[in-house]
Amino acid sequence: MDKADQYIERVSDLPPAPTIAVELLGLFADPDHDIDRVVELISLDPALTVALLKRCNSASFSGSEAVTNMFEAVTRLGLYEVHCVVAALVGARAMSLGKSAGRMDVGSLWRHSVVTAVTSAILAKRLRDAEATAFTAGLLHDIGKLVFATVESPTYADLVGQAGASGPRLAEVEQMAFGVSHASVGARLLTRWGVPENVAGATLHHHGSPNFKEPVAQLAATVGLASDLAHQMTSQNGPNPDALPIRPDTMILFRLTADDIPTLMTQAQSELHKVQGLLQMSV
Repeated sequence: MDKADQYIERVSDLPPAPTIAVELLGLFADPDHDIDRVVELISLDPALTVALLKRCNSASFSGSEAVTNMFEAVTRLGLYEVHCVVAALVGARAMSLGKSAGRMDVGSLWRHSVVTAVTSAILAKRLRDAEATAFTAGLLHDIGKLVFATVESPTYADLVGQAGASGPRLAEVEQMAFGVSHASVGARLLTRWGVPENVAGATLHHHGSPNFKEPVAQLAATVGLASDLAHQMTSQNGPNPDALPIRPDTMILFRLTADDIPTLMTQAQSELHKVQGLLQMSV
């Protein structure tokens, strides 16, 4: 058993694999997804059914009559919006680890994850990649931090305080202290849950130097850049585009210049307002 598995096994109240939600994520990744199967799977998960009906009948989405069946709910919301809710349900269940995460600010981690998800989808659109997949990868990329915060508290809180909550520096400090990084632990947990392989791979490599010949590298670069942008957008000192540690090859990949970064942040903030209404959350 390697280090990542050892840490996961030490979590005494690890949430069960969200089997139905994970199967739905796989269906959404298929361009020929079967909407009847989507509706069937959602109907098998009471929490997901209630969440979607509640959102569909909210002021933002409701029509003249309340929606009472799942097929109509999916049709009214749209598949991308439904995908966001499903991904958020997986993320929220993972965040339940936070109840024993000691001094870690789980609320801040969740907000960062949502901002990263939204920004990942925007960046994926620039590359004509699947926005829904990028949203999922962005939402789940830091799940390994919850494992460390649960089994290594308060040591992990001290490490985050020393290294900062963002960037490869924290991953390096984790590697020295624990023999494994949060990226590796998170990727292993997602693999165990059966989350699509490219999402787990993006989690593993989002702090790495991408080799764009690898199939998962583009998604990993998307999540990595989105995470850096999200840290700036949620900074207590306000966003500072000049402080972003962006590699030249990443800028080339996304066809970005330094002048594009503030515009990208503004676009992400605009999309966040839509998502927080959809997920009924504050970010």
